[in-house]
Amino acid sequence: MGVKKDIIDTPLKITEIFRVGPRVKAPRDKRDWDFLIYELKKLKVTPGEAYRIIAEKKDKTSSVRYDWKMLRLTMYVWERLHESEKLFNRPKIDTIREVVGHRKFRQFFYGFFPDLELDHEKEVKLLYKLITEKPNYPYLKEGYYFYPGTKKVIPQKVLDKILFDTPKK
Repeated sequence: MGVKKDIIDTPLKITEIFRVGPRVKAPRDKRDWDFLIYELKKLKVTPGEAYRIIAEKKDKTSSVRYDWKMLRLTMYVWERLHESEKLFNRPKIDTIREVVGHRKFRQFFYGFFPDLELDHEKEVKLLYKLITEKPNYPYLKEGYYFYPGTKKVIPQKVLDKILFDTPKK
């Protein structure tokens, strides 16, 4: 009779394993923080990198990618605004090089990605791509950007002038 009961229970056990996973108890030392730290060190994961990965996966209220994109766009818009005050807009690529070269850009970069090394040319290419590609145009609209140090929104007319008017060569 014991064999017949095992045959009946086996499909139930298999479906439960598929539903919740196997109930394998880990040794006590593998369930504490010391073991986690040991494994992260073994994988050569820095605390900043571990925090960034966990925050990206667990925090649903904000997105690091979105925040970093909007911050780079804001720095670009402010630099173009500063250039337009001088009555001369340089080519976009020159403005982008200027933005990426700023100390503030480096500080924000290391704030968002403490475990990565800043590659100037790579960041110039990424920012240029961000600004010139059509899918990002909805983020270049009125309401996303304020004048530096104020709560006054930059009007769409000004944004169009500083972002889409290019100097003649």
